[in-house]
Amino acid sequence: MRTIKNEMIKMFLLSGIGLFILLYVLYKSITYFIIQQEYQKAKFLAHTLVYTRDYLAKLAPYIELNSNHFHPFSITPAYVIDKITTMIKEDKHFKIKQTSDKCRNILNKASKYDLEAIEFLKKHPQKEDYFVLININNKEYFFYAYPLRIEKSCIKCHGNIKEVPQKLYKKLVSYYGKKAFGYKLGELRGIISIKFPFNVIKEKINRLFLKLSFFLLAIYILGIVVFLRINSLILKDIKKINYFMKKNLSKSIFRPMKEKLFFSEFELVKNQINETVKSIKTFKRESYNNMYYNNLTGYPNRIKLKEVLKRKKAPIIIIDIDSFKEINYFYGENFADTLILQVAKRLKKFNPFNTKIDQFVILSKIKDKDEIYDFSKKLLELLEEPYIIYGIKIFVKFRIGISFYKKELKEAITALESTRFLNKDIVFASETEHLKKQAKQHLEWIKKLKDAINEDRIIPYFQPIVNKELKVCKYEVLMRIKDEKGKIISPNVFLEIAKKSRLYFDLIKIMFNKVFDIFKNNNKEFSLNLTMLDIQNKEIRNFIIEKLKTFPQPSRVNFEIVESEDIKKSEETFEFIKQLKSFGCKILIDDFGSGYANFDYLFLLKANGIKIDGSLIINILNDKNSQTIVKSIIAFAKEVNMQVIAEYVETKEIFEYLKSLGVDCFQGHFYSSSKENL
Repeated sequence: MRTIKNEMIKMFLLSGIGLFILLYVLYKSITYFIIQQEYQKAKFLAHTLVYTRDYLAKLAPYIELNSNHFHPFSITPAYVIDKITTMIKEDKHFKIKQTSDKCRNILNKASKYDLEAIEFLKKHPQKEDYFVLININNKEYFFYAYPLRIEKSCIKCHGNIKEVPQKLYKKLVSYYGKKAFGYKLGELRGIISIKFPFNVIKEKINRLFLKLSFFLLAIYILGIVVFLRINSLILKDIKKINYFMKKNLSKSIFRPMKEKLFFSEFELVKNQINETVKSIKTFKRESYNNMYYNNLTGYPNRIKLKEVLKRKKAPIIIIDIDSFKEINYFYGENFADTLILQVAKRLKKFNPFNTKIDQFVILSKIKDKDEIYDFSKKLLELLEEPYIIYGIKIFVKFRIGISFYKKELKEAITALESTRFLNKDIVFASETEHLKKQAKQHLEWIKKLKDAINEDRIIPYFQPIVNKELKVCKYEVLMRIKDEKGKIISPNVFLEIAKKSRLYFDLIKIMFNKVFDIFKNNNKEFSLNLTMLDIQNKEIRNFIIEKLKTFPQPSRVNFEIVESEDIKKSEETFEFIKQLKSFGCKILIDDFGSGYANFDYLFLLKANGIKIDGSLIINILNDKNSQTIVKSIIAFAKEVNMQVIAEYVETKEIFEYLKSLGVDCFQGHFYSSSKENL
């Protein structure tokens, strides 16, 4: 409540300051308004006098006064206006005169302020008048000047001496001397100046300001009184609400508020509080259900299961719907939800937990391992009976993981995940120990690979490929890792592990960078291996293309691709191979004859050569089937003008035999093993 009172004090202070600012702005506005009013009066008076002058200027040339009772120039503009201004001076509080910096009548001599106005209007011929507040002997005056410019009717009295009629000229000279002649049309002859004390204006301003100030102050005071009255009642209502909040809601006592309040608006707040109390009760109930129960099946969830497992230990059977994602994708979410509900219905009597959308957990009371296995088999039979959903008969497979001895959820999950690796429907956690060891080794090798990359221990090895004369025609580049002790490790040990992580593509980039740098400054041909994993990765494809763009002779680069059915189905593979061939690179089919061995595959890729798989070569001297297959491959290759390379040529006898069959190039320990340096 102190905060509200402080805010009220601030509000009063700010409103007081606001009122002061408003009065200040009001005073300035009234001052501006009154001055503008006086300015318009002066302007109107000046215009009236000017129109009178214009009329007399047009009339005077036609009237001549010879009477002794009248001044000779009694009908002229200057004379008449002087008389009019004298009459106004006698009747009003302000002074008017017409004057000039070259006045004929000494009585109309220009003052300092008149001369300033004349000078201003001369410099600014476009200005219609001049207005300023002046100070004379510490008194402020309103000063207004209106320009009198030479018009055609003025030329007769103020123009060139030669143009003024002689009789008129003599009379003007006799009264005023030789002054105010020689003006041209449009020049400033003088001004009509109006001056009156500013205190008269101030009196008007102050009277109006005081009236409005008293009115605003009365409204302000009345507003404060009304505000304080309303505010006191508001504070009483707020105190009631605050008391209720402290007494009940802060202590988690959810009961409705019944106190009577002054204002209907606070009745709405009270109703809202009561609605909130009701909502909190509902929310607590729903939150508990959402936290501990699955929204679809209504079965206890994973959180509830963990709480139960803290209190008691029991064998855990975790059941998973196989390929549930595919069912959800092909049949839709509603279909999949209906399937879950039907599975839940079949499991109802076992009091299951629904830990994931497609997973259920049963805490068994069975204490024998064989019995729990038999129970799980019967459970699978029950669950795998056909389901009919929306008129569609569907067969669903299930997998089961069991934690029998340790009775821990993570062990059951590990067993469930192992069903895929072990290709079994039911797996006990005790069967997964070797898989855990494999996972541990996998993580250790990931660390070794990272260290090898960071410490630059990825090295290329080179195995020469020779022709029939045993001269090196190219080199196959192979990846090796040097461990911390300098031992060389073959890719057979680490490559499959690397492929399961992003490190594989880092290894490929490192190898390619090193190999291209080594062969950049020589004329030797070399061969690099490409897998479908490499080709399907856009980043690697772009990386290889960029390397070829900067390589001096990309025609020296061979790419060995393992034959695969996946290549035939991949348009992007054919496009990439086309790109490689556009640089002049040669395409070789590696391990040809080992498995897929489709001859039309060679035509599709437009390969430059084939490498016969080592499994056909190593026993070729004794294996009739290998001899037949190799002869067929060589005959086909010769027919379509493809180079034939044989791998695993280990002895001179194999070399001579393959040479006799027409093999072009040879690779194996008969000539040389792979080594780090060329």
